[in-house]
Amino acid sequence: MSASTPNQLIFNKDLGVTTTLKTITDPILENNPIHFRFSHFTEAAQNTTIQILDRYLVTLDLLFLRESLIAALRESVTNAVKANAKRLYFQKKNSDIMDSSSYKSHMQTFKTDFLKEKEAFEQELAGSKFLIIVSFVHNKDLFRIRVMNNIQITSEEVNRIKEKIQKASQYQDLGEAFMDAGDDTEGAGLGLIMTMMMLKNDGLGVNSFKYESVQDKTSVIIDVPTSTGINNPQIQKADSILSEIDHLPTFPKTIQDIQASIEKPNSSISDIATMIKKDVSLSASVLKLSNSAAFRRGDRVESLDRAIQLIGLKELQTILYSLGTKQILEDKFPAFATIWEKSNECAFYCKKLAQKMGLPKDISSNLISAALLHDIGEIILLSIEGDKMTELQKYSNSKEISSTLSMEESIFGITHTKLGAMIAEKWFFPEIFSKAMEYHHKPLLVAEQYKDLIYPIYISDMMIKINFLEAKATEIPYAVLTRCKFNSIAEFQSFRTKSLEEFRNL
Repeated sequence: MSASTPNQLIFNKDLGVTTTLKTITDPILENNPIHFRFSHFTEAAQNTTIQILDRYLVTLDLLFLRESLIAALRESVTNAVKANAKRLYFQKKNSDIMDSSSYKSHMQTFKTDFLKEKEAFEQELAGSKFLIIVSFVHNKDLFRIRVMNNIQITSEEVNRIKEKIQKASQYQDLGEAFMDAGDDTEGAGLGLIMTMMMLKNDGLGVNSFKYESVQDKTSVIIDVPTSTGINNPQIQKADSILSEIDHLPTFPKTIQDIQASIEKPNSSISDIATMIKKDVSLSASVLKLSNSAAFRRGDRVESLDRAIQLIGLKELQTILYSLGTKQILEDKFPAFATIWEKSNECAFYCKKLAQKMGLPKDISSNLISAALLHDIGEIILLSIEGDKMTELQKYSNSKEISSTLSMEESIFGITHTKLGAMIAEKWFFPEIFSKAMEYHHKPLLVAEQYKDLIYPIYISDMMIKINFLEAKATEIPYAVLTRCKFNSIAEFQSFRTKSLEEFRNL
């Protein structure tokens, strides 16, 4: 499949990148490649390339590969930028990068210097001859991503790439890769292996990732057959995890009784408060929730009746799903407190988004409850497989990968999103909650009727990650931003910073 560079690459000021595109909505046509050229992966370049990648994946019905392909694209571009920066580094040292002894000598300091002075390197690259071209092209059988830079690769670099490809072909899962990260002198060791393992886990195989080097052009190529189907997880790996769900108790009957009483037309706040007061733990949870960021409206609430009045009976009915979950999981799983705290922050941002989107009160209520519940699967994984989950999250945060589902599935045989959905089914939760648990990392795959629920939760999770520099706004799908009433990434970023300040001041 040809993806040669055409002559019409020009700087598009609206998109902020040199490209063959005239607009972001240019048609996606067979055998008609789209190219981008830059010296380093600016925010504008990332935003545009990922938007176009999304359009290809929608066109080819390959959205389930989005997480892996974005990770592969970013890893490939990052390595290409480093390779170009390396050439600049050797030029400044008046050293020949093709000389083996010089290469080994200067590579001892390159990685440290590059990380310390990354912005300076990027500024120098912008004025240099070293460039990167990203290309997308497809036909009826294949979708190809190519990341090319205009350099001649060294023998040392060839050997490292071959070594990593060979290792990735031998590993059975990502757990093995974590345990054998190996030499990371150039900063591309584990990252390349993880990328290939994610692609492999999604059914693409090691041969889908390859590199070519011809004279002064070096390319990474990712080939995706258009017939690729969703890969089934290796459930046998997950036996010990699934057994934890089997041993969970049924959902508390006291809470089910309270929910049934709220349904009655003549129920009152006083009646419901009397029922809740019989359960000291539940009473404390309702009071605490009424004083949380998502519900607080002024002075601290001290009485249960006032707490219920503040929350509202219909809202309380849905909130009781999260409080019942808290009763069951809080003492059993050590990771509960951390995830519950994060879920409360997520619920606060969802409340702000619901206001921005103008959602009706009943949908807003369901959204806040779903936000509190959406990560209960992560509680299980963090508690049972804490060491591996910590390593996985450290890696994804360092690479600013917002979702780790493909890596979870490869390591554990199941994802925290699927675990959460299974718990929701076990406890007969409304379908909206199981959908929130299953799709909050893959919003573009959810059915239309759930978008006003899933999209704000996804956005809120991304806000939290971006606040901790663990993800980038450019990764948020444009369709999600517009559904949540954002006209641009800049508008989203302004909303994020204001919401964070408001949350911290509560």
